[in-house]
Amino acid sequence: MLFLIMKSKLGGFSTILFFVGLVSYIAVLFGNDNFLLFGVILSAIGFVSALFAEKEVYKKIGLVGNGIILFISIVIPFIVTTFFWNKP
Repeated sequence: MLFLIMKSKLGGFSTILFFVGLVSYIAVLFGNDNFLLFGVILSAIGFVSALFAEKEVYKKIGLVGNGIILFISIVIPFIVTTFFWNKP
């Protein structure tokens, strides 16, 4: 019973984590690199919590938004440093 109540709230929680992660990533784009790890961790937690949420609009916002932040901050730099920027 408690899990079903929490499952209905996970979508909103992941959406809130998406917006907080987005604000911290925007701070990184303006030159404050201290918020990068904070934003990535929040986006990862938001992405995982959106996977377990009920099917609603907040689940889609959490999955897509947190997925984009994780893709931009982890996958793209990994690809660039591995395949394109391999010489010092």
